[in-house]
Amino acid sequence: MKKLDFLMMGSAALVLSGCFAAPQMRMSAPEGDDAEYNGIKVVMHSIDDGDFGKGTSVQNDSAALGDLADLVVDSLPELEYRIGPLDMVQVVVWEHPELTSPMGQYQPAGQKVTTDGKLFYPYAGELQAAGLTAQELRAEITKRLSDKILNDPQVDVRVTGYNSLKAFVSGAVNRPGYVSFDEKPMTLPTVIAAAGGFSEEADPAMMQLRRGDKVYNINYLEAFKSNLPLDRILLKPNDQIFIPALSETQKENRVYVMGEVQKIGIVNVNQGQLSLVEALASAGGLQTLNASASSIYVIRNTSEEQIDVFHLNGKNAMALAMADRFDLKAHDIVYVDASGIATWNRLISLIMPSVQTVYYGTLTARTVQQISNGKWGK
Repeated sequence: MKKLDFLMMGSAALVLSGCFAAPQMRMSAPEGDDAEYNGIKVVMHSIDDGDFGKGTSVQNDSAALGDLADLVVDSLPELEYRIGPLDMVQVVVWEHPELTSPMGQYQPAGQKVTTDGKLFYPYAGELQAAGLTAQELRAEITKRLSDKILNDPQVDVRVTGYNSLKAFVSGAVNRPGYVSFDEKPMTLPTVIAAAGGFSEEADPAMMQLRRGDKVYNINYLEAFKSNLPLDRILLKPNDQIFIPALSETQKENRVYVMGEVQKIGIVNVNQGQLSLVEALASAGGLQTLNASASSIYVIRNTSEEQIDVFHLNGKNAMALAMADRFDLKAHDIVYVDASGIATWNRLISLIMPSVQTVYYGTLTARTVQQISNGKWGK
């Protein structure tokens, strides 16, 4: 009998000793500046202390612009438009309608410059118009007419159709297509307005500008709210602007909320902005009985060589003010660790069936032994 009791007690001890590992995921926060995980550098930050990591804290001026500083000019230039191929140019010779409109009512409002930049005008012949301003072309035509048929001709030249210099706007705008440059500087708000503005499906927070081989990401809404100089982002010919639809960006613009929250799942980063508080609220908040408010983490794959881990001690409700200032990025992982008592309760719930099995097994064995010895019931 003692051997049996000893065997049962040993089995129970073995079960208990094997259950000291927590039955849920736990956060093992790295320590030190040289922490690594699978060969990747891990950097810890304290949200409570305002350490939001590189590029996440509130900035202003050129620091807030980041790469967009390449696009912003100190002041808008006074441009002098130079005629290009396919532009429409109207030449008026005062008091000489036969020269101004030699085709009468069938004369279009101007003449189109050829693809090689040439323009033909009666008695002036073929002129190289491309590359000249309207005033320079006026002076050339005046000189040629004076040399041939007129004394002191009064000539006026103006561009009536701007077709040579264009930027292209595509995506979720009301009138996608080419936007032509004219005498006025072409700024980012100007080109959006020329394209009819954003459509209802647009996600301006994910706007992209392609210039040559480089692509600039522009959070138009955040820049507008932060009073950044969008009106001094000067576009150049052949720039391409793309505004994606919100339905497309939300497929990639997500964060993952896990751990001791009411509703584990995915939260969309709407219009490019989502604070840590908003993500936790979208997940229903912390589980009151199980969550460790002092152990809230944001895990970010910053690059292939670095993981940033941001820690928030939410036991002090004032820390939520800092969490509201902390903006999440796409693919961030928000993890809320379990409290010590929650871990203990889960351990108990895990081992209780085993303990009960051992107990009732021991009790049954004793009963069988008593019956075999004729002592049962005595």
